[in-house]
Amino acid sequence: MKKFLGLLFSALLLLNSDGCGDGTLVGSDNVQVIKGVSFTITERIVTTSGLVAKGIVKNTGKSKISPPWYVEGDFYADDSYALKLGGDNFGVNFALYKGESTAFELRFSSGMYNEADYPNFAVRNLRAYYEE
Repeated sequence: MKKFLGLLFSALLLLNSDGCGDGTLVGSDNVQVIKGVSFTITERIVTTSGLVAKGIVKNTGKSKISPPWYVEGDFYADDSYALKLGGDNFGVNFALYKGESTAFELRFSSGMYNEADYPNFAVRNLRAYYEE
C-alpha cells in the first residue's frame, strides 16, 4: 500500500508540475502577450489538495482572440504580495470575440507548502498569451 501511495503521489506531482500547454513556464518571456483583456477573480478556494482561483477574462480588444491561448497568474501567500508561492496557467481551445467573456481556473499545489496555511492567498500578474 505504501508503494502504491508513493507512486500515486509521484504521478500527481509530475502531472501538476507543468500547468498546461507544452511546457511554457509561468511568467516566461517566450510568449506573445495578448493585449485588450481584463481579468476578475471571482472566487478563491483553499482545498485539501491546494489553492484554486476562479475568474473571468473579458476580451476588451478590437479583434478576436484565436485558439489556442492561455491565461496565467501567480499565487501569493496574501495581498501583501511579499511571498510568491508559485503560479499556474489555463489553456483555452476556442476563440473569444470582442466583448465576450469566459471563465478560467488556476490551481496551485506544492510539496513545499501546506496550502491550508494560506487562507488569505492572493493572485496577481494575470495575463493572457499565445505560446511562441
